[in-house]
Amino acid sequence: MNIDDLSSLFTNVGFPIAICFILLRYMLQTMGNKLDKLDNSLNRLTKVIRELDAKHKVRNEEFVGDSPKEKKQQIARN
Repeated sequence: MNIDDLSSLFTNVGFPIAICFILLRYMLQTMGNKLDKLDNSLNRLTKVIRELDAKHKVRNEEFVGDSPKEKKQQIARN
């Protein structure tokens, strides 16, 4: 192989491959940041849902033993 062949090989194959690796690295980094944000959001959402579920269970325990009419009155007060 002479210099012209190597130059042609780099121009036709090497440069596009290098650009692909650069773009791939950028895409993975960008997606990684977005996935981290999504993970944080899902963790916060899970925490809020658990807190709401706990509050709902406490409210239901308060109503145990009450008549349906008393339950409606308590709901209306809250």
